[in-house]
Amino acid sequence: MTTKTGLLDHVDNTFLNICLRGVGPTIGALVALKTFGLKLTYSFQGKLKPLLLSAFVFVVIPIIGFAIVGVKESENVIVRSNVYLAGAKLCFYFIIYAMLEEIGWRAFLQEQLGFLNKYLKYAVIGTLWFIWHLNFGLTISNLIFLLVLYFGSWGMGIVGDKTKSILAVGAFHALYNLFSVDYFDPKGKIIVLSLSAVIWILYIVFYDSISKRVLNWKQKQYDEN
Repeated sequence: MTTKTGLLDHVDNTFLNICLRGVGPTIGALVALKTFGLKLTYSFQGKLKPLLLSAFVFVVIPIIGFAIVGVKESENVIVRSNVYLAGAKLCFYFIIYAMLEEIGWRAFLQEQLGFLNKYLKYAVIGTLWFIWHLNFGLTISNLIFLLVLYFGSWGMGIVGDKTKSILAVGAFHALYNLFSVDYFDPKGKIIVLSLSAVIWILYIVFYDSISKRVLNWKQKQYDEN
C-alpha cells in the first residue's frame, strides 16, 4: 500500500524505507492484540527450536547466497556500497520487511481465522492481501497477481500452521519479494532462492524426525551417565 500511495517517497534511508513498507500489518496486529487482550501463538522460532539454528537456516543462508551473487552494478541499485555487501544488505532488508508483514498476516490474522476451513482461511487472507496492495483494476496483470497471492497464502499458510514460526513464513514471503526485484543477476538470484527454498522445505519436513533422534540420543547419554 505504501508503494502505491507514495507515502515513503521522501524516506531516503534504504533500510528504513523497506522496513516501513511492511510495518503496517505488524502495527495492526499489535493494536488488535492490545485492544482485545489476545496473545500471539507464533514466535520467531515457533516449533523449530533452537532459535539460533532456525535463524541460520532462514536468514543467514540466503544472506550468504546473495553476498556471493552481489547486486548488479547499475544506477538502480539502492544500497551504495560494495556490490557483494550490498547483496547481503538487500537480502537482510527484505527478510525484515517480510517478517514484519507476516506478523500481521500469518501470526495474527491466520490464527484469528482458525475457525474456518483451512483452504477458506487461506483464500480469505489472499483476498485481503490483494486488497491491501490496492490493486482494483480488472487487468490481466492484477488477476495474475491475485492468483500468486492465493498460491502464496496457501503455501505460507501451510508453513505457518505447521511451524508457528515468524522466521519460516517471513523467509518464504521474502523469497517472492527478492525474486521480484531487479537488483540481482537473474541466474544467480534463481540459484540462491531455489537452494534456499529446498533447504527450508527439507528443514521443516524433517525437523520432527531429526529432533526426536536428538532427544533420544540425549536421553541415552543421560541414562548411561
